[in-house]
Amino acid sequence: MAVDKAPPQFVFDIIATEATRMFIKADFPLVDVAVMYAERFVDLYDTNKLVEDIIKYVELILKFLNSVDISDTDLILVSFIYFSANYEKLNVKRNKKPMFRSILKGQDADQFRAYKGSKGFTAYVYGMRAGASPLKPEDWDSKDEIEFEPIFTRLRGE
Repeated sequence: MAVDKAPPQFVFDIIATEATRMFIKADFPLVDVAVMYAERFVDLYDTNKLVEDIIKYVELILKFLNSVDISDTDLILVSFIYFSANYEKLNVKRNKKPMFRSILKGQDADQFRAYKGSKGFTAYVYGMRAGASPLKPEDWDSKDEIEFEPIFTRLRGE
């Protein structure tokens, strides 16, 4: 544990959503996927409860995805990652270059972050159905997110 602060909520959402994508695509136990993603962030954040929270998040997202009819689950998950990186909420763009601190600076751990993240994902999906939530642009790639380079390189395992 290199740092005593947890990732900000939107960074947790990105990490846990990518873990959800990996769990759906690969044939690995959920615990192994959660441990793999948590270990990639040991040098940036306190990962003490990160594995537990990723598991809770993935379970909540899978329950939700099972309850709705979505034709392209991977597109929705990638679009939510794009949304989390670029928007604070609907129609409010994220300030990626704050004046006095790093946007990736750790924060106090929130014991409800898995629940908050899953509710944010649910709201995003219902917003997509209503045409209010933005879909990721076809040419968007996480490698283009310069401000989040430390996050996305770890997610890609680089």
